[in-house]
Amino acid sequence: MPVGGSVGQTALNIRAGAQGRWASIFSGIWMLAILALFSGIVGVVAMPTLAAILIVAAVGSLRVGQIQSILRTGPTSRIAMVATFIATLILSIPQAVGVGVIISLLLQLNQEALDLRVVELVPQPDGSLEERPAPDRLTSHSVTLLDVYGSLFYAGARTLQAHLPEVGTATQPALVLRLRGRTMLGATAFKVFSDYSGSLRAARGKLYLSGVDPALMEQLSRAGHVKAAGPVEVIEATPNLGESSLAAYHQAETWVIEHKPSAD
Repeated sequence: MPVGGSVGQTALNIRAGAQGRWASIFSGIWMLAILALFSGIVGVVAMPTLAAILIVAAVGSLRVGQIQSILRTGPTSRIAMVATFIATLILSIPQAVGVGVIISLLLQLNQEALDLRVVELVPQPDGSLEERPAPDRLTSHSVTLLDVYGSLFYAGARTLQAHLPEVGTATQPALVLRLRGRTMLGATAFKVFSDYSGSLRAARGKLYLSGVDPALMEQLSRAGHVKAAGPVEVIEATPNLGESSLAAYHQAETWVIEHKPSAD
């Protein structure tokens, strides 16, 4: 009762077998009709009785199976559920929901940053790609092909920046970054590409983006700051997995050979 009637009404609707959102509308209509026609009878109902009805309805609306599933999912879901439950007991319903949403977003952003992984793909003689740990530094006059697992939005993009190989003292290195399956990227990811492209340009190197979806290709074409930062080659994705990345790799190899200084 101290929390408010909205949760109690929802619990009663669920208990009664409500199937849609119109249940809340009709509940309000029936409540208005009952209070208008039978206000005297309603006035003599003891408050503890109303509280007991809400308690019974709330207990009946609990889904033990769903709670157990959330508890088994992982720490992120557990923390969000427990925090929202405690906030509901202390704060008003809108404030409690807001707390739950904010905590969930913060935990999700943190999880995205932790889940991101960068690996190196090494072309094999049979045309396949072998996955290896990503190098810490780029090598002069060589091509490095990288693939990224995880989200590249918000914190994920900054995590990618920290995991990309350092350009360091390398001369004319080429890096191919595989982006297959990504239809859209955020401004943070574009900033990361821009900064890394600038670092490669300072080392007379080049950045290649392979496996680019047509929608992402259009977005990249609108991102003028990526082009302005340094030489970036974009290779569009094809139906065959790895085809565009191998094409970008061989194109980068050709570029390295053409720009490699000749020995005296």
